[in-house]
Amino acid sequence: MNDIKLALRQLLRNLGLTWLIAEGIALLFIGNACADLAVQHVEIAARALESRVPGITAQGRFLAPQAVSAVDVSADGKFITVGTMAFSHDANVWQFGADGTVLSKRHFPPWAPMQVATLPGGRAMAVGLAYSRVTSPDPTVWFGSSAELFEATLNDGLAEADAPDGQLARLRPGAGDWRTGWLASHLGELFVRGPDWVFKPPRSFLDREGRRQSLRFEQNNLLPTSRAMRMAASADGKRLAFGWLGMGRSVPGLPAHADSVSVWQVNPNQKLWSAPPTVGVPTALPDPVADFPDTAKQFRLAADALVPGHVAASVALNHDGSRFAFVEYGIWSWVRTRPAIGKWDPPIHALSFLPQQRGRLRVFDGNGKELLHESLVEEGMFEVGLSPDAHAVWCWPTAWFARGMAGAAWLPVNRPASTLYRVELNSRRTMAFAFPDAIADCALSADGRVLVSSWDGRIYLLESTGKLLATVDVGDPARLAWSGDGAFAVAGTAGGRLLRIEKTGTPGWSLLIPSAEPPRLAQPPAEVVAGLPIFQGGRIPNSEHAYVGDIWVIKTGNKAVMVDAGGASGFATTQARLRALDIEQVTHVLHTHTHGDHCGGAYLWRVLGAQMVAPKPAAVSLTWLMPMLTDYGIYPPHPVDLPLPLIQVGDETDFSVSGLKFHALFVPGHSFDLTVYTTELSGKRIAFTGDLGFENQDILHRCWGDAEKARALVQTIRHKLLAWHPDVIFTGHGVRPNGTEFLTNLVRQTEKSLGLIAAPDGKN
Repeated sequence: MNDIKLALRQLLRNLGLTWLIAEGIALLFIGNACADLAVQHVEIAARALESRVPGITAQGRFLAPQAVSAVDVSADGKFITVGTMAFSHDANVWQFGADGTVLSKRHFPPWAPMQVATLPGGRAMAVGLAYSRVTSPDPTVWFGSSAELFEATLNDGLAEADAPDGQLARLRPGAGDWRTGWLASHLGELFVRGPDWVFKPPRSFLDREGRRQSLRFEQNNLLPTSRAMRMAASADGKRLAFGWLGMGRSVPGLPAHADSVSVWQVNPNQKLWSAPPTVGVPTALPDPVADFPDTAKQFRLAADALVPGHVAASVALNHDGSRFAFVEYGIWSWVRTRPAIGKWDPPIHALSFLPQQRGRLRVFDGNGKELLHESLVEEGMFEVGLSPDAHAVWCWPTAWFARGMAGAAWLPVNRPASTLYRVELNSRRTMAFAFPDAIADCALSADGRVLVSSWDGRIYLLESTGKLLATVDVGDPARLAWSGDGAFAVAGTAGGRLLRIEKTGTPGWSLLIPSAEPPRLAQPPAEVVAGLPIFQGGRIPNSEHAYVGDIWVIKTGNKAVMVDAGGASGFATTQARLRALDIEQVTHVLHTHTHGDHCGGAYLWRVLGAQMVAPKPAAVSLTWLMPMLTDYGIYPPHPVDLPLPLIQVGDETDFSVSGLKFHALFVPGHSFDLTVYTTELSGKRIAFTGDLGFENQDILHRCWGDAEKARALVQTIRHKLLAWHPDVIFTGHGVRPNGTEFLTNLVRQTEKSLGLIAAPDGKN
């Protein structure tokens, strides 16, 4: 680009056109596809000396009890809907009146609402949860009649899992080392709200009366039947835009999205136009598999294909759909087309990575004519919004739903991420508004005013030209939403405060969302096996199936070591049990294997200070391929703090944590990182075997039918674990007090099963 600029300047000088040398004018002579925007910088407030954004792996600060994760104002301005990070003992979805009165509340299981909406009149609503209610990894959407959703007994019929091709609505943006530079995990919208309707792909449509209908091809009444990465509706509800994640070539079993975006008419539903992508192949990804060549020989860690592609990572329509803007990027999709281990074929076959780059800002008129095509000024992911008069487009840094990583509900994808850009469509004149700290959220009103939440704890109100009108100190980063007419805005903070901000920027009412303590136990939990200081955590009453992996809590004084961490929704219940046991700190979490029902909630314990212990190869899943190798929910990645030197079947090592001595035995097969931990407590020999095998499912079964791996494991278990004669076995889903007998039977049953399968040399 600099070479082009220099050549252009020289040409102008040669022509004697020195009056055109000014950078901002000269750049206009370069074609839209490659021109840099000329930028004028404006400082909204002095730069903070130190950012309040925590490092993504920061420890020591946890989520506030009612940390706000989503906020919405109904189109009629009468209902404010809020989602919070409250756990299963407390309400995580709230409805307030415009005056701040609590109208309704409840807990929607399992956890972590990332979207909420109430339709005019308050009779219909929708909630998008980042976690699955069942074993499927796909997030959950609840939507329907408000009365039914707030009934004492929740109507499970109103829950729908995200579409399977929701895997093409997830991004892992990053740069640098794969262990530390790619921990952000960005999810696209689960549904899109119009003024009086909600659409959840592929077919579900909700009207303001709470009636649900399934859009049908036979009635010529379809909207796109694939899950988009991003969705946006015009304020009048007549147009709907979809931003797609697509691959550069066809991949079996995955939908093809050749277009970058498409725009549809609503009621009657029909496609109006679409636009192809213009991005190129991004920079190469790091290769974690190269760090574990021995593991890669035994398991299919490498991608079956690395496919370049494109993504419209943000989309926006103006009030009547006469302008449409989006930002597109080049991506790599890590594709798996065959079973992961043995015959096990988890449902997620593509995980898309977005290398850091400058996105392309593209703007179209209502008929699909492209009006602007420019590279963004700054690298990183950006959101996009349009002014009501359609003369300007706004871009601000994207935040990702961190779900408690670093103690935050949302975190910036990139840092410093503190600049808001305003691009005038006609002149290309660009204003860069610098804020004191990273931008947490941004919202545009119906009259063009802009509300910006900064990590410095303040909310800034700008007029449509970017002039600062008011500042409100709310203490924390916040999620923002305007009323449909722009009369007021609502902010929900990371500290659990909800407040109204008037059109002028004057604060209205403010309230701290009430929080409930987890019920205190009448008495401390009993030992799982009498005489052993081991207690059960994790499970919650009427627990969702995705969260049934057991947590084994080993008490040592006022501290504890946990074996596995279950899912996230039972976190507060486990904390209550720890308090009842006078346990003040969990120092370490030992991962038996990296399936979501065993490790999905571990990152929350790490935030509180626990160190993660796992074999070295587990880092591939925990920080790179999660959730591709699991059926149990989509969780933020987290690092391994104490990597054990275990690579091949039968590898062993000793280590000590919190004064307890452990022996680790590597037995990969059920997962590529399954590890058995043994220790001696109260004169008993204890083994934690994860999902190695159960009475009704032997080692061959748990190796997903891979006889070769099962044979190797049987020999390892026979000679290195069974020969130790363990007294008690804690599996991943229960306890076996007769440890040696259980293992003996498990080995015998596995050998019987293997006897029915021909060995590699043809002998049984």
